[in-house]
Amino acid sequence: MKGKQAIEKLKKLILTENMKVGDKLPNERTLADMLGVSRIIVREAISYLKACGIVESRHGSGNYIVKLPENFVNFKNGFLDYDIDELIGAREMLETMIAREFVKNFSHDMIQDMFGAVQGMETNFNKGELDQVIEHDVRFHRIFSQACGNLLITSFLNQLVDYMKTKVWLHLKMDYLWDRDYQERSIEIHKKIIEAIAHQNSQALAEAIHRHYNNIRQHLEF
Repeated sequence: MKGKQAIEKLKKLILTENMKVGDKLPNERTLADMLGVSRIIVREAISYLKACGIVESRHGSGNYIVKLPENFVNFKNGFLDYDIDELIGAREMLETMIAREFVKNFSHDMIQDMFGAVQGMETNFNKGELDQVIEHDVRFHRIFSQACGNLLITSFLNQLVDYMKTKVWLHLKMDYLWDRDYQERSIEIHKKIIEAIAHQNSQALAEAIHRHYNNIRQHLEF
């Protein structure tokens, strides 16, 4: 997996370059070139090291080593069975399939519950409650997954959605997906998803889902 390999290479870089606590990591673009991966994978790797307490970010300055890594990296701090770019792509693919094939399966109660989840995202963003925003976001997508009526697909999609509960995602969200511009656009798109479902417009729903995941990619890559 590119994410795990990037973490191992980054850990090796810290150790072989005899970096010390307090040293600054190279910037993300430089690390992407050094590790041979995209910036989104670099950001996932750095977020993993933040979840392990090895690295911390300092606003406007960069990422700094606060603890030297051990020889063995424990991947339990985040769900790295899939690379984040592939995970995002898989979620988009499955949700688009639901949009095109099962839009009529959404009940009135499901729509109301999804709207309540979006309201929760909006209210808690304005309060600065990151954990609660994530909780309502997970709830929204878990309700969405139920529409396919297939327990295997729902279970797998929910497994991918649950990545949002990990420490790695918490750091990614905090560092790259927590500004007002992103969050307002995200909430607007979630409302467009509900609107398309309410009108049983599968094309508009598929387009809104594509916008949603492109919004995530753009903020994680740039």
